[in-house]
Amino acid sequence: MTLKSKHPNPWRSKYQEAAFRGVQFFVETDARQGGRRVAVHEYPKRNTPYAEDMGRKAKRFLVQGYLIGPRYLDQKNRLIEALEKDGPGVLRLPLPYNAQDVRVMVMAYNVTEARERGGYCQMEMDFIEYGDPQYREQISSASQIEDKAFSLEDQMIGPPERISDDAVMEMLKYSQVHHAANVGTRTSSLDQAIGRNLTARDFANQ
Repeated sequence: MTLKSKHPNPWRSKYQEAAFRGVQFFVETDARQGGRRVAVHEYPKRNTPYAEDMGRKAKRFLVQGYLIGPRYLDQKNRLIEALEKDGPGVLRLPLPYNAQDVRVMVMAYNVTEARERGGYCQMEMDFIEYGDPQYREQISSASQIEDKAFSLEDQMIGPPERISDDAVMEMLKYSQVHHAANVGTRTSSLDQAIGRNLTARDFANQ
């Protein structure tokens, strides 16, 4: 006979074992933090402030758990590995809000073991809501950035073989004048700045 069947109660029927990334642990206490991000505006010579709602705060979960028993060391190692993995993980608490598991990131954790408490360790874990990944920037590799740059260049001016001689000469004029201005020399005209005539193929090979 279990405690649930011997003393039936609505909250006992909903109680579940806590786990993070599938690694189970016991819970002493767990706390959930939330609220709104508020910017308070207080003005000189005015007795009435203005509180501006800036959106919901990220939810935080502060969990005081423990592991106990002859095989607690194996469970401790598995839980530490789960806490130190990259990226988000699923946190299951004994009585979560709306009975829903949450995807979280690990902010910090602390493991406490005492000499007089053999076969037992206490785990303090600080989790924060993972949220919606669609707003996160994707990290691009160097080759991906180079490919995007060449693609954008082709869209704007086209590959070298498609550039007309007139377009090349126009770009070269501004390039030469800009260079002359930076090195401190004077040019009396664009023709003097160009110095010689180049074709599209010549410009592409510079």
